[in-house]
Amino acid sequence: MNLKFRLPFILLVVLTIVSACNNGPKVISSSKQNENSEKSTGIFSEESSSHTHTQSNQLLSNEMHEVLVMEILPTTKYVYLNVKENDKQYWIATRKLDIKIGETYFYKGGLLKTNFESKEYNKVFDKIYLVTSLVQANHGGSSELNIPQTEQNINKKTTTNTKQIIVKSGSIKIAELVENYKKYEGKTVQISGKCVKINPNIMGRNWIHIKDGSKDDYDLVITSNTFVKEGSMITIKATVTLNKDFGAGYKYDLILENGIIIP
Repeated sequence: MNLKFRLPFILLVVLTIVSACNNGPKVISSSKQNENSEKSTGIFSEESSSHTHTQSNQLLSNEMHEVLVMEILPTTKYVYLNVKENDKQYWIATRKLDIKIGETYFYKGGLLKTNFESKEYNKVFDKIYLVTSLVQANHGGSSELNIPQTEQNINKKTTTNTKQIIVKSGSIKIAELVENYKKYEGKTVQISGKCVKINPNIMGRNWIHIKDGSKDDYDLVITSNTFVKEGSMITIKATVTLNKDFGAGYKYDLILENGIIIP
């Protein structure tokens, strides 16, 4: 072949071979994406130095569980609970709470983890369920209406610093609401007070416990789609409901529903 035509022909052959190699099977390097794809229940979103990585995770259905606490292992951030549900006994972990052995609690959903090691107890849990929120069985039944205004009740010291509460125009006192609850049934009222406790994201609601210094022996609960921090001073509008039973221990003689925070 003439040298003039041989060089272009050789170059064409080389380019064809290179192109064929590039179109062949590709080797994909491993990625850490799967390692970081674990879903979290919220309070366990940050890895603690006390725990090792688990081998498997499984999100559970959002059904309600009723459990009896058999054993408690507290840690700096969380609490491990050995619980009994019907004829089944297992471990769950939740945020640090005042839990008592022998009492009944409710929770929804959870994240199943296997081979979960606690270095604080030098213990490996074959299976443990990470639970965002645990609620006492008698959560809604601790307060009663029409508490007699005896001398003892009147002189009782309150725990809320009422000087810190900014009462906005239109707010009524909790004492007024409790003492005249039938008058306010079905109506929208406005309350100013301190959030002393909140149970977030249960049954699609945030459960806000509020006090204003006027009747702090009564545990007034307001449901809302808005999350507020415990200890914050708020003004909120909500509808007064009587004799409400949500199930799972959420039963109230008096509750305020669909609360809207007033800025």
